[in-house]
Amino acid sequence: MAVPTPPPAPAAVAPEAAPRARAMEGEKAIARVLRAGAVLGGGCFAASLALELLPQSARTGIAIDDLRKAGASLLIVTPVARIAIAGALLGMKGELRYLLYGAAILALLGIALGAGFSA
Repeated sequence: MAVPTPPPAPAAVAPEAAPRARAMEGEKAIARVLRAGAVLGGGCFAASLALELLPQSARTGIAIDDLRKAGASLLIVTPVARIAIAGALLGMKGELRYLLYGAAILALLGIALGAGFSA
């Protein structure tokens, strides 16, 4: 008498990998803005440090001070520009809620800046 053999087990099917999400063009634009702000701000600070090596004069001191102010300003403005770009890009995609959030944040920053200047 022959012993029945069990049917072969089905081959294990590997789960399908989720398709890789393509980077949005907006993310690339935001990355460029952040990178440019960091590089330009850092470049201003590096240039001011290089000017420290020159003989001290009034003109050199003013240039050093101006470069440091420009570098600090670029580093402060870069995240604000990121919020503006992200809000605009999301608004163009129909995400009006996030556009309003970005606009509200920028308005609050403007109010705080105005309050700081008047104090």
